[in-house]
Amino acid sequence: MRGIVISPIKITGKNSLTVTGMDPIKLRQYLLYWDKIDFPQSNIFGFGSSPDVEYLKNVGVLKQTEIKIFLNGELTDLYLEGQLQALKLNNEAEKGCWTLGQENIDLVLPKDESVMERGVELNLYNSLPIPSAEVSLEDILLFKEKRKEELLEFRFLMDNFYQELLKSGDSERAMTTYIQRIEKQIDALDKTMKESVKSTLWGNLKVRFDVGEIIKNMAIGAVSASAVNWPVAAGAAVGLASSIKLSSEVLVKPKSIPTDLKDYAYLYYAKNELR
Repeated sequence: MRGIVISPIKITGKNSLTVTGMDPIKLRQYLLYWDKIDFPQSNIFGFGSSPDVEYLKNVGVLKQTEIKIFLNGELTDLYLEGQLQALKLNNEAEKGCWTLGQENIDLVLPKDESVMERGVELNLYNSLPIPSAEVSLEDILLFKEKRKEELLEFRFLMDNFYQELLKSGDSERAMTTYIQRIEKQIDALDKTMKESVKSTLWGNLKVRFDVGEIIKNMAIGAVSASAVNWPVAAGAAVGLASSIKLSSEVLVKPKSIPTDLKDYAYLYYAKNELR
């Protein structure tokens, strides 16, 4: 089981945030690639509901953890502390199975709950097949059941990425080979989705991995399986470059995450926000 704690908020600056609402496309992306979704509510922040949210609650996929927050500190920190509380509670119940999802291009955390450490970032730009808003949630659930093998293989590659990283150290060749495997599996997913779901888009995603002291001095540089010209359907269909890139740098991370939770954050961003 894999779960994600999501947010309808985008942090735009110090003590400044934008309530984006529950984007129907992102909700479908969460549903396709995760088994469980937590859309937490707190005594300070309430985001209402929607037919999509209610449907997913009724079928047992989505829950809304109730978080208690004390009014002490900046507005952004209060919200982010609530999201981290939900992550902690879920991982206490199901150890190492939950991760954090934000709509920012970079991970944003409260200062007193975060540290700067060397980490690894896997960036899927215009590369991840996702259902469009016109695809029903029921159809996505049916697709997941019908194409369980392809989805599990993709999850296996992503879940095993950390172990492969440890084995390869700073070997760019080894990591390039592994990224090529991820690309091939995404291509396979795209083909099956076009057969079943029909209406699909291409999304951007950053995955952040904790490497801590194990490979603290690694120097990956910027590994990419095929630079910015990955020749899958995305590039051919819409004429835009797709890429999967790996880089190692000093990143912000939660102070305390479960030792077996290596992919601690998934970040979503619009195409015009790419840096």
